[in-house]
Amino acid sequence: MGSLPASNRRIAFGPFEFEAVSGDLRKFGTRIRLQGKPLQILTLLVDRPGEVVSREELQHHLWQGTTFVDFEQGLNSAVNKLRQALSDSPDQPRYVETLPGKGYRFIAPLQNQSHRTVLEISPPAAPAAKAAKSWIYWIAALTLTATASFWAGTRQYPRNPPAPVFRFAVSPPAGFALEGAASRQSLALSPDGTRLVFSAIDTSGVYQLFLRDLLSLEIRPIPNTRGAHTFFWHPSNDSIFVSILGKIRRVPLNGEGFVSISDAPAFTLNGLLVSPANLLLGTNLSTFSVASSGGTPERLPSLVHWPQALPGTDELLYTAWDATAKRYRALIGRPDRTEAVTVPLLSDSRILYAPSTLKPGGSYLLYVSGGNLVAHPFNLSSRQLSGDAVPIVNQVYSFVPLATADFSVSANGLLAYQKYAARSQLAWVDRAGRRISSIGPANVNLKSARLSPDGKQLATSIYEIERGLQSLWIIDVRSGAAKLLTSAFGLRDSPVWAPQGGKLAYLNATGGRTPKIGIRGTAENDVETVEADGGFQVPTDWSPDGRFLVFSNNGFARLANEVQGDVFLMDLHRQRKTFPLLRSSFHEGNANFSPDGKWLAFTSSESGRSELYLQAFTSGDAPAVTGERFPVSGAGAQVVRWRRDGKEIYYLGYDGKVYAVPVKLGTRPTFGPATPLFEISTEARAAIHAHVGFDVSPDGQRFVIPTVSDAEPPSIAVVQNWEALLLRTARATPGS
Repeated sequence: MGSLPASNRRIAFGPFEFEAVSGDLRKFGTRIRLQGKPLQILTLLVDRPGEVVSREELQHHLWQGTTFVDFEQGLNSAVNKLRQALSDSPDQPRYVETLPGKGYRFIAPLQNQSHRTVLEISPPAAPAAKAAKSWIYWIAALTLTATASFWAGTRQYPRNPPAPVFRFAVSPPAGFALEGAASRQSLALSPDGTRLVFSAIDTSGVYQLFLRDLLSLEIRPIPNTRGAHTFFWHPSNDSIFVSILGKIRRVPLNGEGFVSISDAPAFTLNGLLVSPANLLLGTNLSTFSVASSGGTPERLPSLVHWPQALPGTDELLYTAWDATAKRYRALIGRPDRTEAVTVPLLSDSRILYAPSTLKPGGSYLLYVSGGNLVAHPFNLSSRQLSGDAVPIVNQVYSFVPLATADFSVSANGLLAYQKYAARSQLAWVDRAGRRISSIGPANVNLKSARLSPDGKQLATSIYEIERGLQSLWIIDVRSGAAKLLTSAFGLRDSPVWAPQGGKLAYLNATGGRTPKIGIRGTAENDVETVEADGGFQVPTDWSPDGRFLVFSNNGFARLANEVQGDVFLMDLHRQRKTFPLLRSSFHEGNANFSPDGKWLAFTSSESGRSELYLQAFTSGDAPAVTGERFPVSGAGAQVVRWRRDGKEIYYLGYDGKVYAVPVKLGTRPTFGPATPLFEISTEARAAIHAHVGFDVSPDGQRFVIPTVSDAEPPSIAVVQNWEALLLRTARATPGS
């Protein structure tokens, strides 16, 4: 029999671990039975990830190169058995890709599970006299002399192949899940490409930052970062700046403790240390400057969105919204100057500069367009694009309203990205959480739903990868048929039904705009109206008499991620005038009217964490909540729903479980014990960055919740020598 690769590594891909020598294949720790030809095929493929293994090679290795009349049938059968063991599909492969007439290729990111800290990688077809270079060399080197020499004095491709592309996956620790970027940065490589920081959420929905040192296999939580919102690297590579609990901290990655810098501007998205003494902090609408030693942020006259320092210059690369094109452009300039150079490209996300590791002086601009992460050759000296943009990888999550995207790049040829995973669906469950039936389309990205008053329709927001936005959909509960409410450009989320049905209020936003309340009917030709005044607006309920919309001026409350938020009323009977309803130094939100309209249920952090309360509501000329505030929950609450008869109230706790509380309304309401019913999985609540939600049937016996399939959960792919990927796609010459 022909020789098979003698790898002694234990490698991981998705939920699987595989050791070639023993043939041990496990999924989530459970051994999968795989032997014979399917096992041999897997061994060959994972030994050469990303490369095409021809059918002729497989015949040589598996059938000893002899003529085998039924070779085609035997190979097809073996590959099918391998796919069955991996729960893979030939039409939408996650692991084994078929190249018709050529062979097969293993396409999933691999992670080395060996206890060795150095992985030897030999370039393909390298001369025997050249020693294989270690992974540490490729990760840590800031100049790749041998590779760069191929480019010296010429714009032709090197005759010898570039350094090999190496990939591996980083998954969050058990009990945590990755959530895509939207109002924050979710992952970032250190400037020197030796470390990766990423955020993940636990059952409470709170973000925790983790550090993966790329020279080892260890993933560890970063102390003092629970509740972090966004973060960015210090240029020294040994600490990060973090927005947390309304403050900016500098957190060293070795040791414990942190340094307090300043208050965090509301909705802080990004930042950059532009000099040892000066720190920039950015929101979607403003840029602030603060002393790196501490102080009060001062608003700058210019908006410098997602800034990045350009090497060898005193200028920044940043992103600006083009209202005409409804996309972003790249600008080069300084915060203290009004003039800036506009780079003629259009993007759906922030734009990052990356130097070439193949040609000294060459560089690229990386960004997301139509769900694809692309690289455009760029000449830094002339500030001009050169050549055509080339796709690196598709299906990368971006969020157009804030220009966020799940990718990062370092100066030494490392790329990290989180690939979009569409595996959500709505489902009916009973009070014990037993699945009754699925509702609407499968393999989409969503995590909330609202039932119409007659119970015949569901309103939900579904993320669309090509648009980088959530759009509103209406689903027929009985048939499961779904229709898009409107195809007009913009983010639409958090739908709330009018009490008589047939109309929705929702969050409406486009790039560069603060979210406002949008209202429209559900008929095809109904017209959308959007509020023009006021700040951030997220509707949470519509009063039973149809007069009021109650809304929040902040996102949904989490245990530690947000520290302030207020609740307002919009009077639809009086020219949509707004009134503050709950305004304090605490975070208050998730307001819902009782079915009789006399009570308001809401969450408040006045006790130190977000809990559910009930308070009397009076309308009239000066609508307000009055009287005593009655506590309902005792261990955290973040989503509120009522039973139609008002005899039970439900909330999502910080343990991920839905609780039911019996209620007797009267002059002084009384409550029964909070009973846990079932859990909404952390992965379902991390599907996209959006408001999580469930709804309940009028009798309180069935619930609509978001669910996820058993498909592989998202992970962070790390690619070493990413530029070599472009050589497979097109002859993109890095700008110089």
